[in-house]
Amino acid sequence: MERFLLELEMHGVAPTTLRLYRSVLQRFDACLRTHGATLESATPDEVLACFAERKRAGIKPTTLRTQGKILREYFKWAGKPEHARAVILPRAKRTVKTALTHDEVEQILRACKGRTWQRKRDHALVLLLLDTGLRIHEAHALTVGDATRDAVLIRGKGDKQRWVFLSAEVRRAIRRYLDAYAKAKGRVLAETEPLWQTEHAAMSLACMRAQIRAIGKRAGLPKHLGAHAFRRTFATWSLRSGIDLEHLRQLMGHSDYTVLRQYLALVDTDLRRAHEQHSPLQSLRNRKQK
Repeated sequence: MERFLLELEMHGVAPTTLRLYRSVLQRFDACLRTHGATLESATPDEVLACFAERKRAGIKPTTLRTQGKILREYFKWAGKPEHARAVILPRAKRTVKTALTHDEVEQILRACKGRTWQRKRDHALVLLLLDTGLRIHEAHALTVGDATRDAVLIRGKGDKQRWVFLSAEVRRAIRRYLDAYAKAKGRVLAETEPLWQTEHAAMSLACMRAQIRAIGKRAGLPKHLGAHAFRRTFATWSLRSGIDLEHLRQLMGHSDYTVLRQYLALVDTDLRRAHEQHSPLQSLRNRKQK
């Protein structure tokens, strides 16, 4: 297992993904040990029995599918195709989460208003995520020097590189945050320092996630606000505005169009709703009702 994880790391797999792989493999190994086997020694029948046991434990189909894909990948790497086939993936209904509405974005921006450097930081972070579609770990990795440029070379998922463009409005918001921070703290952040700061230290990735959730609560949103909501909103609003699909793929750092099809489904829903509201027959019915 350690060799498998090490090879993934050498291929540029993100640390968060590696932790997920390790967790899934360790838990499955623990399950197999209750049957007197291990990942290395288990037979295909033992793999099938253990995976079925996890399904009976009430694990959600989407989670079980993710775990199953990881196990399949491991067994294929280990040269055990029969073991990989023993991991039967359950069917899982795929739900496409919606983008933020214009009203929700306005609520979020209002929740970031204030004179403190912390509120100016939150405002800059929201604008950045909304206007670039950055993944949260990509936004977290930015330095102060990055924020002064209109184009930043990002090293994203799978160690792939792409250019991300910071609009003048985003750069101004970041500058207001940095100026307010310098005034409050009595020091100017160096270009090489992490862009996002807390009261006493650079903001951790976990802290950034928690801060985005806190912004959502302040805004009074009825649902949990995660960083990926801004990425979905960037994609969906860009498609509504008529962006070329290939340009969007490059801006978001996707290797193919698989994920983008989910966002296209959201735009198709917009079109269907518009047709229902403005079709000739609907117009005719509305006229008769007057």
